[in-house]
Amino acid sequence: MDSLASIVEIIKSGGSEGLEDILSKNPELAKEDTEQGISILQLAIYYRNNGAVEVLRKYKKNLSVYEAIGIGDLSLVSNFINTDSSLLNSFSPDGFTPLGLASFFGQIPVVKFLLEKGANPNVAANNTFKVAPIHSACAISNLEIVKLLIEGGADVNAKQMKGVTPIHSAAHNGQNQLIQLLIDNGANIHAKTEDGQTPLVMAEETEFAETAILLKNLGGK
Repeated sequence: MDSLASIVEIIKSGGSEGLEDILSKNPELAKEDTEQGISILQLAIYYRNNGAVEVLRKYKKNLSVYEAIGIGDLSLVSNFINTDSSLLNSFSPDGFTPLGLASFFGQIPVVKFLLEKGANPNVAANNTFKVAPIHSACAISNLEIVKLLIEGGADVNAKQMKGVTPIHSAAHNGQNQLIQLLIDNGANIHAKTEDGQTPLVMAEETEFAETAILLKNLGGK
């Protein structure tokens, strides 16, 4: 018997083969949630499994605001927010804000819309990750979204799990432009994680030589 577990396995594999067959026999499975409390569509979005997302959307017509954000459906997102403004700073089943999700998925038009509507860029996830939207944007090295968040009042020195700040993420990923942007807007180049790592230490550990040189030139230690 085809089950939710089979669908989850297909999604995590990165493919979509067999998904259509399972859902055509039992379309109600498309509306199910995972053990973590998120929908299987949201899971496919997290895995950036576009093939699975496409198949699942055929069988799931009514999306949540969080799913709409994940796929970048600005029209649907705006309908949700304009109908219920309390969704702006709400939390998804796994603890992320709409702005945090839009930032993580690189949905620039949605990020712009949410900020224009008054979303707070400094509301961190209410889960163990404690990430604010700027952490999510730095994690995917999206310079434009980071700029938008800073313009919207994001704290460039916000700490997430383990004391990691945005500049730590930028250094870890070797993103020199992002580092410069953060420094120009007040990021602490000497910030330390809970285990004492500075951005420079992270750049050196990940062997981004040019990034390490940049950080040293900017006064990093």
